[in-house]
Amino acid sequence: MPSSLLTNTASYLGMASVGLLLLPMQWTNIIRRKPSSPGTEIDMVAMGAGQNTKDYSLLPDDDEDLENDHDVIDRSVNETQHDVNYKSIIRISSLDVCANFLLTIGFFYIGSGMFQVIYSSVVVWCAILSFFFLQRKISLVQWFCIIGVSFGLGISAVGIESSDQGEHKAPPPTTTTSGPVLLHSFNLSSTGFGTMLTFVATFLYSCVYVLSDKILSTKNHPNINPPSPEKTCFLVGSCCSSFSLVYLLVYTIPNWDKLVMQEMITKKSDITTPVIIIIYILLIFAAFIHNFAYFSLMQSTGNISTGLLNSLRAIVVFGLSHLLFCKIDPGQCFNIWKGWSALVVIGCVTVFSVSKAREK
Repeated sequence: MPSSLLTNTASYLGMASVGLLLLPMQWTNIIRRKPSSPGTEIDMVAMGAGQNTKDYSLLPDDDEDLENDHDVIDRSVNETQHDVNYKSIIRISSLDVCANFLLTIGFFYIGSGMFQVIYSSVVVWCAILSFFFLQRKISLVQWFCIIGVSFGLGISAVGIESSDQGEHKAPPPTTTTSGPVLLHSFNLSSTGFGTMLTFVATFLYSCVYVLSDKILSTKNHPNINPPSPEKTCFLVGSCCSSFSLVYLLVYTIPNWDKLVMQEMITKKSDITTPVIIIIYILLIFAAFIHNFAYFSLMQSTGNISTGLLNSLRAIVVFGLSHLLFCKIDPGQCFNIWKGWSALVVIGCVTVFSVSKAREK
């Protein structure tokens, strides 16, 4: 069901649900802002009895005490005050939704092999954009590791049977899917069309990485911190979810029978509707964990290191795909090329991590 974007929407809802982690912090701030508490009320009876009233003084004894009080208030305000650039949030969300949509359609047309080769360049694009727009210094060894990771992921596609690509023929044009109409209008092959979409989506995702890094690391005011990873993730996820829900209301729901129900009938799957609902709930939970870790890493390590760690995730996918899907899809089976790919990626990521650690 690539055109329904139900899976994409579930992922964005998981991203937005990271905002639940902000509730304890908000509750703590509300409690701190209370003017007084029962334990600090002035004992009027004791004052009337003539007891020592030094502790009940309404004004500070000297200017130094007053300055100390102001310092405490300023520190408490600055600890919780964050500078959020909402234009950047909308910009990141728009790029993310576009990249996600194009990547989904591109993968549908070119298959896993060519997709892996093209998408492996995301780390290289992140490094180039960070060098020019964030003025990040990248050593020669780190450049070697970045290119090595991209090359390592690229060679994983070698040896995948051509049948993996042959199944994605361009279907006849319809009124509900824009892809086939473009294919036949511009005389594009399915592979060429998917390759073009995947290239564009890869570059857009690189922009998302770099912009996310910038918003989490740029301090526009000396006394105001950048937004926290949790808040940034919540805002981006909420914005992306809004865009996806508009798509669902305008396109998916009016074509529900064709996009969802007929697909389920065609697949002849024994999976029931409750099971599908449970799977989507698990997807939301997985997206919650993934995006929380993603934005936390983005703030602490930067977009290039986060992209390299995503490359390690691809290596894990090789093993899981072999265990779960090798019997039904030969292209998912583990082979010698994927083994070499794993060694190259793990080696380059390790060297890059050591190089970054020595800089600190």
